[in-house]
Amino acid sequence: MKRKPRFAVLTALMFAAISARAEIVMQCSEKVAFLGDSITAQGWTSSNGYVRLVVAGLEANGVKIVPVPAGVGGNTSKDMLARLKRDVLDKKPDWVTISCGMNDVIHGTNGVPLDQYKVNMADIVKQCQAANIKVVLFTTTAAGKWDSDSSKKLGEYSAFLRDLAHEKKCLLADLYPVFVEALKPNDTLRGLTGDGVHTTPEGNILMTRTILKSLGCTDAQIEKAYQSWLDIPHGGDISARVDVVLNKRFFRTSCALTLREREKLLAAAQAAKKPTLMHWSKDMLASLMKKKVKPAGPFDSLDALFDQGKDKQVQDELQVEFEKELRAITEAK
Repeated sequence: MKRKPRFAVLTALMFAAISARAEIVMQCSEKVAFLGDSITAQGWTSSNGYVRLVVAGLEANGVKIVPVPAGVGGNTSKDMLARLKRDVLDKKPDWVTISCGMNDVIHGTNGVPLDQYKVNMADIVKQCQAANIKVVLFTTTAAGKWDSDSSKKLGEYSAFLRDLAHEKKCLLADLYPVFVEALKPNDTLRGLTGDGVHTTPEGNILMTRTILKSLGCTDAQIEKAYQSWLDIPHGGDISARVDVVLNKRFFRTSCALTLREREKLLAAAQAAKKPTLMHWSKDMLASLMKKKVKPAGPFDSLDALFDQGKDKQVQDELQVEFEKELRAITEAK
């Protein structure tokens, strides 16, 4: 069999690499603004936030963007429209992702009704496109249970966003149906939110997978992105708090974890049949506190852990012991 010239082989390999990259709509060095509310704000400030994961996921696939964080807690479409020039247009990004609608709904009478929301969102998209900024619209996530009144109402707002994306030829990251389906099994251990709104690491991963797909990433590229997230420092951090006297006498511990290490703790919590990782970690801290009480420890009672200012010493001991217990699980083979 006649071999292909080395140049032809290299050309074919280069073409294959370019083809694989061509599906991702964003390019290296492009500036991307992330406009949104507290979910987006935390998406940047948290190590496992969706903005951080989008940036890391694209970079893992050879596309290094320049992020422009533009999330502000509590914002509605009215608020985002008011600050659009300052936080997005004046920054002259190549792209903007727009995550808006949650506060318009869950703030009730202080929110924004659907008819005004439509006007606000259409104006935001119009101004961005007039400035030659490519737009990626996000439908909303759910609020609380998948079939709550707020979630159903968010479905109406999301339906409008689909129509707007089609009309204005925007890319669409359709988060709403993905979150609704994921919430139906009511898996509290790997719950998507901690309070019904703000996303957990598991919620951020689901959100980011959906966003990357909308940006043209293949399943293989999304898996490559996921593998890059697993060892991000502080990606899976957890904390625990146990009150002896509510809001007056309590101990709080924490442990820095990667998402890979967090998965091991989730498995331990599942084996212990705990409803959430918070319940599991809280029980862990409570058991360490009880070991300090007689007959196992020197203290007469849990209240005594606070006697004569000893709580600082006990707090320090508990922090060390808590981390030791968790490391024994995360480092086990």
